[in-house]
Amino acid sequence: SVPVCIPLNLERNYELLYLAEHFTGTYVLYLKFKLPNVTRFSAEFDFRTYDSEGIILYAESFDNTAWILLALRDGKIEIQFKNEFGTKVTSGGKAINDGLWHIISVEELENSISVKIAKEAVMNINSPGTLFKQSHGFLETKVYIAGLPDKVGDTLIKQINPRLDGCIRAWNLMNQGHSGVKEVIQEKQSKHCLVTVERGSFYPGTGMAQFDINYNNLDSAEDWIINVTMTIRPSTDTGVMFALVSNDTVPLALSIVDSNSSDSQEIIVTIGNITVAHLESKKLCTPRKVQVGLLVTKQQLQLSVDSRTDQSNSEQLSVLDQAMMTNVVTYLGGLPDVPLGATLVTAFYNGCMEVKVNSRQLDLDEAILKHNSIRSHSCPLIME
Repeated sequence: SVPVCIPLNLERNYELLYLAEHFTGTYVLYLKFKLPNVTRFSAEFDFRTYDSEGIILYAESFDNTAWILLALRDGKIEIQFKNEFGTKVTSGGKAINDGLWHIISVEELENSISVKIAKEAVMNINSPGTLFKQSHGFLETKVYIAGLPDKVGDTLIKQINPRLDGCIRAWNLMNQGHSGVKEVIQEKQSKHCLVTVERGSFYPGTGMAQFDINYNNLDSAEDWIINVTMTIRPSTDTGVMFALVSNDTVPLALSIVDSNSSDSQEIIVTIGNITVAHLESKKLCTPRKVQVGLLVTKQQLQLSVDSRTDQSNSEQLSVLDQAMMTNVVTYLGGLPDVPLGATLVTAFYNGCMEVKVNSRQLDLDEAILKHNSIRSHSCPLIME
């Protein structure tokens, strides 16, 4: 067992719907409406996120000929829609990915679609005719929250990464209030949002994210370069933060481990199962965030924690150099199954962490694979 050193406030509320339940980008909730005496689409809800891109909701007619998409791009609201008269994409308003709650409303008017934030209009989009046609006196609509139905992604006017780490509450779709949604999500904890969060990515110690990163260095004489900078706030005292895996080997891993002294931790760099650099710190398991850097080339390796550094030109670097000539896969927060003894630490990292690799900020929504429990853009606060 890995002891907790910083307890987190993991309080959830079933009235807050979590939009990032599935990494696959499939919807978290599906609703069907068949309403008499209703002619127009409407949706209103409170929305909170630090994410900059993703799908909030998608609604379509029962015959799939007309649809409307409400999404976030660059932190701003975007509307895409299609009806018998054509297609349209519009975005506007200020960026709202600030972690605060915002009241969002989308309402179809006689010849336009109105989008409001906090009851103030930010977009008025011309729309000839109605969005969804009535059939036999009923308006039939299918609504998907935080994702798309199968095969719809290719038909969007402008492609988007559907994954959205955010929450909605107090929703009122098609003027039907909560219409039984609370009962659906009440029993399922994976659909419940954390009550309080801050900006960052959260790894709960149960999985990892996988990236395909090219470390070949085209800008200098070095064959390859690994330059990792991260901001961490660990909640347990042991775990793999960053690793490269090649087949069944772990040619490089950056981990936090419990040190021999009772009140501090170490950050270690391993090549295979040999430690090539390490730094001890009393400040790792504290409420403050710590800066960690790892710079590796063929000739040398440098580890830094806050302002302290440890350097190595161990002969083990030749082992890493051999691996860099093959296909290495990058993992954040843990390792896939590797043979016993392939590396020293195999526990998953638990805590907040933001990572830059070779000057590129890694967005967990763009990972090849990510465990559903990892939160891409929201971190729980420390327990008071």
